[in-house]
Amino acid sequence: MNSNQAYFASDSDAYKLSPSYMGKCFEISKVLDGCKEKTYGVRDEYRVSGHAGQIMLDNIDIKAREYLRSDPVLWIPSKIWFELIRRVWEIQRTQMAIVKKNPPNLGILTGVLNHMLHSTTSTPIIYDSHVHESLTLLEYRNVLETAGMFFLQDFDLGSETCLEEVQQIDDVSVLALMGVNAKSQRNKAVERIDSWKNTGLEEVDYPIGCTPTWTQLQAAIANSPGMIMRPWSLSSRLFNAQLSVGRLIVMFTRQTWLMLMEDILKGIRPCPNSLPDTMRCWTTTSIDNTLASVAFEACNAGLQDNRGVTPGRMGPRSRAFGDRSVLFFPDPEASYQNHTQCSLLWNGDGYIAEFHRMMKTMDCDQQATLRQGLRDIFSEIHCLPASGARVWTQKNDAIVFTTNPAFYMIDCIGRAGDPQRNVTKAHRTMKLIKGKCIFAADLMDSQPFDADGNLRRKTERQKCQEIHKKITMTRKHKRVPPPPRPRMSRPFPMDVQEDVEGDVAMDFD
Repeated sequence: MNSNQAYFASDSDAYKLSPSYMGKCFEISKVLDGCKEKTYGVRDEYRVSGHAGQIMLDNIDIKAREYLRSDPVLWIPSKIWFELIRRVWEIQRTQMAIVKKNPPNLGILTGVLNHMLHSTTSTPIIYDSHVHESLTLLEYRNVLETAGMFFLQDFDLGSETCLEEVQQIDDVSVLALMGVNAKSQRNKAVERIDSWKNTGLEEVDYPIGCTPTWTQLQAAIANSPGMIMRPWSLSSRLFNAQLSVGRLIVMFTRQTWLMLMEDILKGIRPCPNSLPDTMRCWTTTSIDNTLASVAFEACNAGLQDNRGVTPGRMGPRSRAFGDRSVLFFPDPEASYQNHTQCSLLWNGDGYIAEFHRMMKTMDCDQQATLRQGLRDIFSEIHCLPASGARVWTQKNDAIVFTTNPAFYMIDCIGRAGDPQRNVTKAHRTMKLIKGKCIFAADLMDSQPFDADGNLRRKTERQKCQEIHKKITMTRKHKRVPPPPRPRMSRPFPMDVQEDVEGDVAMDFD
């Protein structure tokens, strides 16, 4: 950023969410954030010929004063102008969301979003034809003339291709720019959409079946929680929450996230100002976009069938999310108040100290109402840190979170022997390349071409040699080997046998 070179991560880096793309987004956010407390001037630039420049320089002082008297500059505080950091953050989050969604036109959408990121700090030159075509379809110039900045008002993450105005499937030229694995990724997206159209909404309602085993549920939560969990939405219960409860939840969220070091963060540290914003901070999507490494775990609370039975071995019974409010808002006599992670929260401006101060000013009924309000809020949270006496739990280099079973798209836990899904048949890879011997034979049979692409003309001598070779090979294959000669049996010498019998007779005499 110290040079005047307008360099940013390529579209292929954004397509793969590579470290260079994430690092460049962080650098832009850091630069814009540091500009809020500085003062900047303004200038007008005109590019003209030398003769026109000489004419303009005549009486330039008078013309400049007249220009300034027309009040041509709209002065905006730096803090307001450089709030564009929010735009950078939202574009980055949108890119993460579409990569996770993997629509069939991911390359097209990546080119548009990356161009919008480039435009935050410079005026990029459009080199790729698909980006130019997409911006034309989106009426890029008209939006700039009207709003002064480009917006995607019709962008919908809930639709199949997110943006209807642009190309719906990446073509070969786009895939070539995105990288070696882009084609297979595009094909998977197309197959997924086709399967959705064929199977209807059943697979969407139950991505891993309505009664998966505990092992299958654990694997789905660990690998892709967004597939098995319903997206968080604002519940009507939150509208009736007390102001004191909302204030405590906001303080709890701010101070809990403040415990983490900067190295574990890849996004902006959550700092909500309202209860709905606080609840969004605890969604799986927001957590995945905020932390560099995160591990999600399944919770077995409330996963019984209609008879109240929970089949399968799931280990110890977990706390329900409503009951977890006691872990984060403990009584003053709790045993873990001196734990290093949360000891500071029990004093001064800590949210636990504020909770205790509120409780002291209330009677028994008000205290019960406050605790019930906290339980209601916690039962609506998408996921929480996997806490016991510690606020944050770490597994290897990842922060561990427990997901809320109320959002699981299942009916109940099934037995290990129950068939859950059709087993995918093993697919044998088709052989696409000929063997060396077969290719050599086919190459010999192919017609030879010269450098101009024309069939070579054979001379008379070459034709005679080929005819002679064919005749020789024909005669060679017609030759029949002679039959084997019969073996002659040799007669046994009878005179020797007679002499032996005479000798025996003489012995007996």
